[in-house]
Amino acid sequence: MTASREKRASRNSLLGTFTLVVFLLLLARFALLQCRARQAKPPLTPAELPRTDAPAPPAQTGSASAVLRGSEASISGSVHVPLGAPRDADPSDEYFIDERAFVLSYSPEKRVPNWVAWRLDRQQLGHVRRKDDFRADLSLPARFYRVKESDYLHSGYDRGHMCPSADRQASAEDNSQTFLFTNIEPQLHELNAGPWEQLESYARLRAQDGALLYIVAGGVFSAPFPTIGNGVAVPAANFKLIVILDPGQGPSDVNEHTEVLAVLMPNQRGVGDHEWTEYMTTVDAIEQASGYDFLNAVPERIQGVIEARTSRAPERRAGRHAGAPTR
Repeated sequence: MTASREKRASRNSLLGTFTLVVFLLLLARFALLQCRARQAKPPLTPAELPRTDAPAPPAQTGSASAVLRGSEASISGSVHVPLGAPRDADPSDEYFIDERAFVLSYSPEKRVPNWVAWRLDRQQLGHVRRKDDFRADLSLPARFYRVKESDYLHSGYDRGHMCPSADRQASAEDNSQTFLFTNIEPQLHELNAGPWEQLESYARLRAQDGALLYIVAGGVFSAPFPTIGNGVAVPAANFKLIVILDPGQGPSDVNEHTEVLAVLMPNQRGVGDHEWTEYMTTVDAIEQASGYDFLNAVPERIQGVIEARTSRAPERRAGRHAGAPTR
């Protein structure tokens, strides 16, 4: 009996020793693997460690402009603003959009464009039928109110184009873009179909003659500003700047003798009794009224000359078009 117990105890002792040896061997192998892993890949530096407070990276869409959407950088390379995108001292109420047919700065507060800029030459003039498809601009973020047709209904104001439909008649797509409400401001009919339309027609005549035009249009607003519909601001006046380059010239050819038209038209009763040339002023005056700095990519020496000069009344003027459609 005693011999049997001693035999079992000896077997258990050997089994325990074997188990312990196997465990130690496995532990040693695990430690060796960990050591090799550390040697193959150095530890993360503090800069490489994940941050719990870091914002999520932007969605990759394959387009840099999507990452910069709404920022001034998203329009900086546009063909429409080689002379500089207008800037003011407070960019908090600006959302930039490249509509391809033109570029603009949109005001979420006023629910109209701060300004719209476009290039005009013969290539944009054609015979595409006017689309008349006024609609909300779905490229605006969902957090912004998107102006729609009902905001203008029975308001007493026209849907006034900044970049006019007739400046984009080379393609149906470009013409349709001009009917987005981000390109529209409330205008009295006598302004929209009067001196404002006359100036639009004059610009197209110059383009037909071979000139290259860089145009910026927008509104000047009182404080507080009146509104129509769901908070759509009504401008006290509308401005337009037109840099006119001779055939064969480009943006780098702007100099002290370059023709620049600066016009500021009141959005008030009686404006239709006047020709557009009666509202010519200086770029400096429009900068003071609007708070924007224009032509900021032009050398300051040249800016100082062309922005202070009031252009002479042009020899070739577009006549009135009493029955012209609202632009």
